[in-house]
Amino acid sequence: MATYVKVPRKGGGFRHQAVVRKAGHRAIKKTFDRKEDARAWAERQEMLILAKRYRDPRLAEMFNLGEALGKYREDGFLRKKAASTMDREIYSRRHLERLLGAETALAYIDSAAVNTYQHRRIQEGASNSSIRQELSMLSKMFNLARKAWSIPVENPVDDIERIPPGAGRDRFLSTEEAELVIEESRRSRNPAFYPFVLLLMHTGMRTGEAARLQEVAVNLEARSVRITRTKSGRPRNVPLTTQAVAALKEISLQAGGYYFLRPGHRASRHIMLRPGSVFHHCWIHLWKRLTRREDVNVPYFRPHDIRHTAASHLLMAGVDVRVIADILGHSTLQMVMRYTHLHDSHRQSVIEKIGYLGGDNGQTIEDPKEESYLSSGL
Repeated sequence: MATYVKVPRKGGGFRHQAVVRKAGHRAIKKTFDRKEDARAWAERQEMLILAKRYRDPRLAEMFNLGEALGKYREDGFLRKKAASTMDREIYSRRHLERLLGAETALAYIDSAAVNTYQHRRIQEGASNSSIRQELSMLSKMFNLARKAWSIPVENPVDDIERIPPGAGRDRFLSTEEAELVIEESRRSRNPAFYPFVLLLMHTGMRTGEAARLQEVAVNLEARSVRITRTKSGRPRNVPLTTQAVAALKEISLQAGGYYFLRPGHRASRHIMLRPGSVFHHCWIHLWKRLTRREDVNVPYFRPHDIRHTAASHLLMAGVDVRVIADILGHSTLQMVMRYTHLHDSHRQSVIEKIGYLGGDNGQTIEDPKEESYLSSGL
């Protein structure tokens, strides 16, 4: 039931405080200038309690950010999130607690606080991708708190304009650059580095996919690799070139049938989360050797740019984008279209294919399809 109490004002007069008490619930109260407003509020709270839809607003003040993010992580374990995702969220959590405050109650984290957080991360030089991942984690946590934990909070991330995604990298190697990289990879002290680089170049695999490759997943006769642990979660088959097959045959397999990961590597949680890191120093030395050469000038590239290289050259060779998406493991064609950054020379050769349209350079250029068009009446 609800009771109403007159509360004296400092400047004189009274305000009206409504107090709602219900068995099994904490007493709740709120003060209004008018008794009619106090009565309407009390009736609304009683209806919510009877409908079992009432959420005590004080819960949002009792639950702090550190506790909420910890509970969110526990939920991730129950949902069996990918280990790499869980690992990335550790870093996101550190920044959120550092700037928003681990002890800050959820009730006090509003859109203004989140907007300030975003600006501070921008000033710190964090990448657009990192900031978006952090805000995404915060947003999911607030939604989970409201829907699954029955904490009466709104999602403050919904009310801010998030920083847009960063421009995707468009760096890919030309034919000459690719040959130089392959040439220099042969000079590495690590005999597995050349087959690894060639495999990336000739398949478009992600570095982690290639690094954790096992003999059981490779069919050398059919020239195919079965990748079961993928970013999208969907297994796929990747065809191999004859050069890639030859390179794999050169490798002395490690224990467990691994091509590139030694037993010591597999004992490291960090390496198993990022298997491609086993060749980190090889890439550094390769880049140093390239920069010391006076006969070439290869702009900086990252290992992942080798994947861009494979996709771009397949596209320039006329391979259908749907086939490229299947080989690379992209779920949408939109992801493949980011690889359409072609060389100017390639664009020039392509544009010449329509040179016959209205051509007037002193000679008659006929459209080979013109006769069929005219005969069709079009």
